[in-house]
Amino acid sequence: MNEAEQKIIWWKDRKLLAGVILVVLSFFLGLYGKVLFISKFYEPIYLITGLSIWAFSFILLFAGVFLVGLETVRMIQYRIHHHVKKTVKQTYNHARQLPKKGYDYTKKLHKRLTKQK
Repeated sequence: MNEAEQKIIWWKDRKLLAGVILVVLSFFLGLYGKVLFISKFYEPIYLITGLSIWAFSFILLFAGVFLVGLETVRMIQYRIHHHVKKTVKQTYNHARQLPKKGYDYTKKLHKRLTKQK
């Protein structure tokens, strides 16, 4: 099994976990920066600090979304690959059994009809 085919466990995947943490952290920082900006609007230090924190939260948000997005695509590809593989195997086994089922059914039907005569 190569790296692309290995099962992804989201809580053990560092990139995905880091992305989720960055997204959550960006929401808290953005909220804090917005509150700081609104509550101390007329004080320049708080105004600049609030805007800086708020802008930094967007950078964290985009980085987190990028990390989460890449890992999520890998997880979706893994699940599709293994679901298709399992479905093909089930379909093949079912199709392989159909001729035998048809033969057995026809044989039973023939015996039943010949006994009625």
